Amino acid sequence: MSEPILESIDHQLQMRERAPLRSRRAPLQKGLAGLFGFLLMGATVAPVEQNWRPHPRDNFPFSYYPMFSEKRGEIYAVSYMVGLDGQGNRTLISYRFAGSGGFNQTRRQINKLIREDEADMLCQAVAEKVAREDAPPYSAIVTVRIVTGRFKFADYFGGNKAPLKERAHASCQVERNEAAKDGAAKEGRL
Repeated sequence: MSEPILESIDHQLQMRERAPLRSRRAPLQKGLAGLFGFLLMGATVAPVEQNWRPHPRDNFPFSYYPMFSEKRGEIYAVSYMVGLDGQGNRTLISYRFAGSGGFNQTRRQINKLIREDEADMLCQAVAEKVAREDAPPYSAIVTVRIVTGRFKFADYFGGNKAPLKERAHASCQVERNEAAKDGAAKEGRL
């Protein structure tokens, strides 16, 4: 027999010897991969059972996302800032006037100041920032109020943004004078 044919036969014999080993390992590898996938799915779904506990625990990395799954009532209370112009028209004041963090962080700071009876201090700080504003709607605001409003979810998201009830924690006047504007301009805020 010629040399290439012998090499071909030898190669085929080697492949046959390896095939049983490879075919025995394949189901084991597939089984381990399947078991690993099943365990990952179980770990992802496991936190859902927290929803049925009287005192659920939210824990990283196994979170059941209470911010989305928590039952909420029909009425929701939220604290915010309102500006009034000379005719009594209302303007919601951006949370950015109350703090430098994100929306939720600043909202929590507002709630904490209200709980600690510091709403007057917050009102004064917001009124000073509003006084430096030259552009509408803030330029027309003469009074700042820190309030907590109660809203009905269905009405609010249906278009009725008026609160059912509102409680004022603090109210202060916006004092616009040239000295304050000059000082703000020197500090580069205008």
